[in-house]
Amino acid sequence: MKITASDHETAVTVRGTRGPAVLLVHSLGLDRRMWDPVLDRLAEGRRVFAYDVRGHGSAAGAPLPFTMAATAADLLAVLDALELDTAHVAGLSLGGAIAQTAAVAAPRRFASLILMASPDRPVPEAFEERARVAETGGMTPLIGPTLERWFTPDALAAGTDGVRYARECLTSFDPATWASIWRGYGGLDVYERLRDFPVPALALAGDADASIPVEGMAAIAGRIGDGAKFAVVPGAPHIQTLEQPAAVADALAGFLPAEIDIP
Repeated sequence: MKITASDHETAVTVRGTRGPAVLLVHSLGLDRRMWDPVLDRLAEGRRVFAYDVRGHGSAAGAPLPFTMAATAADLLAVLDALELDTAHVAGLSLGGAIAQTAAVAAPRRFASLILMASPDRPVPEAFEERARVAETGGMTPLIGPTLERWFTPDALAAGTDGVRYARECLTSFDPATWASIWRGYGGLDVYERLRDFPVPALALAGDADASIPVEGMAAIAGRIGDGAKFAVVPGAPHIQTLEQPAAVADALAGFLPAEIDIP
């Protein structure tokens, strides 16, 4: 379905017809299809929504520059468009950064918060370098290094469906938009601002993540406080849903409430 998010139109994948609402926010460079491998499992007793972040997929034409404040406003606008007062929000990588930014701005819109392979502070030098390379050389020199950060060597060697999908997304990505997104990502400002977050939280790490190590996600859970749980998905790289979907779906389903049929 198509909806309006702030100053642009985006598409939303909807799965499930009853139960708690779950909103999924994808990683930088991909789109809402990143969640496809886990949607059926998550939709068991839940209503699940996955939308395209501005600059990606159906929202590729959204106005620039990309800022974290704008993406947080978009997330809240998506909730409004879906007529959801609150939702359980899960974000992976940039998606988790967006979710944290929105959670700082409007914590009462969150029934819970799930951060998957997601930072709570930027790495300005690395982010600026990725922006600069896109501006000077286009997307081609970025594809190999990005896929190596996202997937395990075995998945890359096998050329899995997930790897092929990610490669296609990167190949077609607009370099100027990519640069703007990385620079906007550098404005992430949530460190220590979710201390004692008033609803349940989960930090989910992959033990094969080349971008955000297990100890990094554990530290983020610690900074949220006693209300945050921490879990590790064995064998999962940075883009957890595309390489270990069953284990990721089990971890998310074990944390999220669901409407259960009672015989």
